[in-house]
Amino acid sequence: MSWIKLAFDNFLNDSKSSDGRLVILTQITLILFLATLSLTSASVQQYLDGNLNNMLGADVSVSGPRPLSNSDDQLLSQKASGIARIQLLPLAISLRGKTIPVQLKVIGDRYPLQGSLKIGTAENRSIQKTIEHGPPSGEIWLGPRASSKIGANIGDRIAIGEDMFRFSAIIYHEPDRLMEGHSVSMRAMINSNSLAIEDFKSSKMRYRYLLTATPDQQADVENWAAETLSDFTLLTKAGGGHPLALFWQRTENFLGLASVILFFLAAIAIDMANRRYLERQKQRLAVYLSFGQTLASCLRLSLLQWLFGFLLSFVIAVSLSYIAQYFLIGQLIDQFPGITSGWHLAIIAKTTGLIFLLLLAFQIPMLWQLSRTSLVGLIRAVEYPSAQLLRIFWGFASISLLAAYYSDNFLLTGLTLGALGAALLLMAILSWIILTAGEFWGRRYPGLLSFNFFIMKQRMLSKSSQILGLGLCSLLLLFTLMLMKDIGDTMKGYTRANDGNLMVAELQEKDKPALENWSRKNQSEIRQLRPYAAAKLSEINGQPIDAAISTPSETLATVKKSIRLHWSNTIPSNNKLVGGKWWSEKESNWNQISAEEEVMTDLGLNYGDQLTFVIGGKATIFELVASHAFKPGRGSVTFWFQIPERAMDVIKPDVFYMGSIELPEAAWSELGSLWRNYPSLSLVPLKELTQRFDDLLAIVTKLVVGYAAMVLIMTALVIAASMKGFEAEDRQKNGLLMSMGVTKKACVKLALYDWLTVSLIAAIGAIAGTWLAGFLIYQSQFSMIYEPDPIWLVSTMLAIGVTVCGIGVIYSRNSLSTSINNLLHD
Repeated sequence: MSWIKLAFDNFLNDSKSSDGRLVILTQITLILFLATLSLTSASVQQYLDGNLNNMLGADVSVSGPRPLSNSDDQLLSQKASGIARIQLLPLAISLRGKTIPVQLKVIGDRYPLQGSLKIGTAENRSIQKTIEHGPPSGEIWLGPRASSKIGANIGDRIAIGEDMFRFSAIIYHEPDRLMEGHSVSMRAMINSNSLAIEDFKSSKMRYRYLLTATPDQQADVENWAAETLSDFTLLTKAGGGHPLALFWQRTENFLGLASVILFFLAAIAIDMANRRYLERQKQRLAVYLSFGQTLASCLRLSLLQWLFGFLLSFVIAVSLSYIAQYFLIGQLIDQFPGITSGWHLAIIAKTTGLIFLLLLAFQIPMLWQLSRTSLVGLIRAVEYPSAQLLRIFWGFASISLLAAYYSDNFLLTGLTLGALGAALLLMAILSWIILTAGEFWGRRYPGLLSFNFFIMKQRMLSKSSQILGLGLCSLLLLFTLMLMKDIGDTMKGYTRANDGNLMVAELQEKDKPALENWSRKNQSEIRQLRPYAAAKLSEINGQPIDAAISTPSETLATVKKSIRLHWSNTIPSNNKLVGGKWWSEKESNWNQISAEEEVMTDLGLNYGDQLTFVIGGKATIFELVASHAFKPGRGSVTFWFQIPERAMDVIKPDVFYMGSIELPEAAWSELGSLWRNYPSLSLVPLKELTQRFDDLLAIVTKLVVGYAAMVLIMTALVIAASMKGFEAEDRQKNGLLMSMGVTKKACVKLALYDWLTVSLIAAIGAIAGTWLAGFLIYQSQFSMIYEPDPIWLVSTMLAIGVTVCGIGVIYSRNSLSTSINNLLHD
């Protein structure tokens, strides 16, 4: 107990110091961010589990890209107590010369299987009625957004191609709405007896079977579907697996990956603040050892003292995180109606354990340094260069662990950390070059500036830490502030220049001549049309995709649904070969496939892997032999997977096209007639894509501003730590200079030169790191050339540099306010 009391007393004394408070504040900020993220995520997952039970519309849902065969349909009906069959496809509806795309749900007489529909016959949402069946034959129901967009009134005749249907109700609620995931498509519903669905084809068509079943029947259906329906998705109330679960987990991973950057800054702040803490610990250990205590007991005392600091940070941060969770949940109510916050003690324990291990890793170099020194070395406070290298190693090891824990895109993570590492290496090299050159120059031209280079060269190790810390902060601020601005301008400019003003999202092969004739008639230019077939990745090396891949990612979520499979004997003009070997036209082996480089990284694929795709209900195995990447300049339509043309003669799939068209102003008024005649044609005007992007940009900007605020807080802590961490050395230097007759004004000018040199090197490294990160990430993730605004970049860097220099000079003036005797005594 005496050791515990001594450790607690030491902790209290250290926490009263400025650097002790900095360490605690840094730990609180870091724990607060990660704990709030974990609590909010746990509340969302809890909501999704409850939402699954209430909004599935059945006990079991089976959905896929094709209809079940008659035998499978009958077998499924026998295994369940009840069944409702639904078809979903994108189609265009028309009214009074206006045409809009909708997600059309074609239902049978058994729908809804569980729950009820809520409809209205007026625009007033408060006037609703509950009904136990869908629209009768000859009628169509529209969602509120669709009816408002097309300007429909109850009783209007809505056209789908040549067929007309009476608009009789507005749909406000569907019991199986959960299965639409996070889709924002406008909705419509029609009876299966009203429309010959066989006349329409779409790669986005989905078939859904809703079942009522006992727990035993559910288990029987799951086992049967796992063996028979590899290209279908099955959801049960008991089994979980909300459609938004992986979507939210990817969001959590993205935010968690952002915390790696904050942890980077926290590591620098803690390392700098720990410099004086380490000196105090050395002095204490020297005293304890001189009294006959063992080194092991002293190290345990030091570790126990740190533990008290962690516990205090934990209590404060977790208390604040529950308050932050409450406010964040309030912001999510619109997206997740009825969501509530919770305690989630197990989640907090897991997050705390992770942070504890990461922060503990920073103590290992200090304990190692204390354990390796002699009593004389402790008294003299000798610092070893190997200790600095050990701190750097453990810092990078901890950050890599956190990145691996949260990352769902290892390519993006590697590029981000690689850019940061390259920037740090550049700043370290520049520090040595500039200080060495400055010292050499100063031998010929004596003065304060020359003396500054000499002093900084003698303190190379400590000044490099300061430069790296400030440079990394500046890099992160620059990249965060410029990211959305640059990507917005680049995306808009590139898309408009290469893809025309109308995107063709899907075109049936039989409708291609009609589109070409319409384009010639209306003086429109078809920029690109690329063929593809709908395919679903079902197995990797003989394993179901869920068993082969455990890490969630956007790529995995897409391939589990459906992808566009392209064929070409030669590498497309807007692609480049990254690795492997592209097939030749003379080869007889058509079971070859090339995957996009990032897709291979996300899914963990290797050359030689066997990929099973379900195309048109039939499974086909391809061997992965090559990887490709997007090459700007020849249109943006590219594909994740590509196969030889000979494969089409064997597979014989339904063929679709996607591409883009440049329409003159006069052609827009004629577009409605094309859409009405070919309702399965999927067209998206560029201005609509731009609006979607702007809406997304507004949401992401809010996230970026919030994240930038966290980076600013951490940056302020790093700057404070960089000044406090080297305070003793600066005071000793100033005391020595003033004792030799140097004026306070000259000392302030010397401090200004010092901070200008630090800011200059940090600025060069930050700008270079920002450019490298933008070049790598934009090209890899967005397939675009990074073109930053140099004037804005330099202006921002100058503002940061002036701020840092100003704070540094003010701080230096304060350090000179005491007498020479006091400075020398320090």
